[in-house]
Amino acid sequence: MNQYRVDWVWLTPVLGVVFVVLYLTTLTGVHTYDALSYILDVDRKPWPELFHPHHLLYGPLGATIRAVAVSLGWQGSAEWWLQAANALAGAVGVVAVFLLCRVVTGTTVPALAAALSVGWSYAYWYYAAEVEVYTLATVALIVALILLVQLVRTPQWQTACRLGLINGIAVLAHQTNVLLVVPVLLTIGLTVSDRRTRLRLAVAYLLPLVLLVGGAYLWVAFGVSGMRSWNDVWLWLTGYARTGFWGGAIDASKLAGFAKGWSETLAIHGGGWVGLIALAVLLIGWRGIVRLPFPLLVGVMSWLVVYGLFFLWWEPDNIEFWIASLPPLAVLLSAALAVDHPLDRLHTGGAGVIGLLIAVVLLSLNLPAIQERGDPTRDLQRRIAASLVDASNPGDLLIVPDGVLELYLPHYWQRDTVYSLNQAMTAGGGDWSVACQLIRRRIDTALISGYAVFIADDARLPLPAPPGQPPTPAERFGLAAETVAACYTLFETMLRPLVLADDLPTYRMIPSATALAVGEGWDFRNGRWGWHATGVTTEAITATGWQMTPAIDPALLSPPVSFTLDRVIALEVRIATTTTARDAQLFLLDPAGQTSEELSVRFTLDRGSEMATYRIDLTGLAERLDRVGGLRFDPVGIGDGGTLIVESIRLIWR
Repeated sequence: MNQYRVDWVWLTPVLGVVFVVLYLTTLTGVHTYDALSYILDVDRKPWPELFHPHHLLYGPLGATIRAVAVSLGWQGSAEWWLQAANALAGAVGVVAVFLLCRVVTGTTVPALAAALSVGWSYAYWYYAAEVEVYTLATVALIVALILLVQLVRTPQWQTACRLGLINGIAVLAHQTNVLLVVPVLLTIGLTVSDRRTRLRLAVAYLLPLVLLVGGAYLWVAFGVSGMRSWNDVWLWLTGYARTGFWGGAIDASKLAGFAKGWSETLAIHGGGWVGLIALAVLLIGWRGIVRLPFPLLVGVMSWLVVYGLFFLWWEPDNIEFWIASLPPLAVLLSAALAVDHPLDRLHTGGAGVIGLLIAVVLLSLNLPAIQERGDPTRDLQRRIAASLVDASNPGDLLIVPDGVLELYLPHYWQRDTVYSLNQAMTAGGGDWSVACQLIRRRIDTALISGYAVFIADDARLPLPAPPGQPPTPAERFGLAAETVAACYTLFETMLRPLVLADDLPTYRMIPSATALAVGEGWDFRNGRWGWHATGVTTEAITATGWQMTPAIDPALLSPPVSFTLDRVIALEVRIATTTTARDAQLFLLDPAGQTSEELSVRFTLDRGSEMATYRIDLTGLAERLDRVGGLRFDPVGIGDGGTLIVESIRLIWR
């Protein structure tokens, strides 16, 4: 007995240290979309805005971790600290699985094999090295399973109460862990036969669970978020379920996703074979499994069934959801490996060795996969983002495909002027007509402000998902590629190719106002380019140019620009007018947007419907204005019912 206690005592801290070091040294440098969302939320949002209905606890916990880091003198993003906290939690979870299986089976090596298999599985390992909610939630589930074992062995209300509290923490870590209520109540029902005792244990379990979870959600909903009706609370809680992105009929594609999800949960490459071997071990070691206390066996099996059915319906190919099923599977695996029950011996027979071999295979498969997946130098999206940053300036609008790019740019390069289809549809409440107007408004605002616009071809014409892959956001919203492309037709003639590396996706751009001023100028047959008109009754872009009906004091105002006049000879404007008034005036604006008569040139238009070219000498203004901040063109003093068409405006350079 003393030998096994020494082995157990020393193996536990060693296991913890090994996994802390392993997870910390394999922290990913390539984040998921959700992970970057959490990082940006913690870095930028005030704590009252950090409560996500599906994982209420994680945001405030992240803010607390960040506050601790700041108090220690840390500056910058909380990214590393959040990852380190997850790595520590992941190591604690592995140790807890070992202790759980050691208690259940009374054997060391099978428990070690089960713990190593969990710790070296791809899903558990990757999310322990990432910023995510699932590791913390899983640790709470493991502790809950330990308490469930204790409750089966010694049915006491105090244990049931602690189990309810831990289950409540698991629910606050991720809402779906409310599913644990089913296996817990089944286990309680089978543990004791006395109805009164059974009821007392159930109440002792449910009361703290309901008070903790219900109290937290009510406080956030009505106290923090200021909701005023139960309907608001319901819409907040069920927002994801109503998007149509998740759920749906369980069909052949869901079953295929289930197989794929579980295969990759164990290992990205070869996980299916490992799963089949593990299944064979479970079947061969069925005698060890059935030796488990019957209430515990029912609880473990119902856990797998309830979670399995829910995520089969919800999103079966997503490995993050299957992490919650690893603890009960570890119990079954350790029981199957401990079929001979070699008590008080460090070394078991062949079953234990097979279990350790499964764990070693997982390590050999997943260590290179984790390192490769987390290597930022291999990250295509990082290269795309870096290329866009090099080609653009702060303030330029970047319209990117749905995915991590919309978060990479704000997080790594502090570029917040990023937009996507998903953002537009979310802001538009799922209404495409509203979303399209939001996209157009973003583009118009950028151009009016003088900034460039960069648009990915994949954003203008979203490609369908490859065979066997989940549908794209456009497909989930029911949007055909042609429907999305039609939203950009107003800007199509203004787009210019953007030169990126050959292996990067295609982007196009609308140049900034300054780039056009010092380059090709503005051809209004293609669009307004951010210019806007005042003092006109009608205006429209036509094939011949910008057509308008002047009223009182009409003016065409350029977006903000920035250039000096030392190399400017003149400004050339092509215009046709049928107005009686033909007194035109060009103003130069200073960098503050101000102008005066001294910074203007008057000239007279020729009346007629034919397009005429006017070249306005600007050399005399070079000494009066050091740097130009904008242009204002008054085509006539006052309208008289006639029309005018401005074809183009451009600067003539030496």
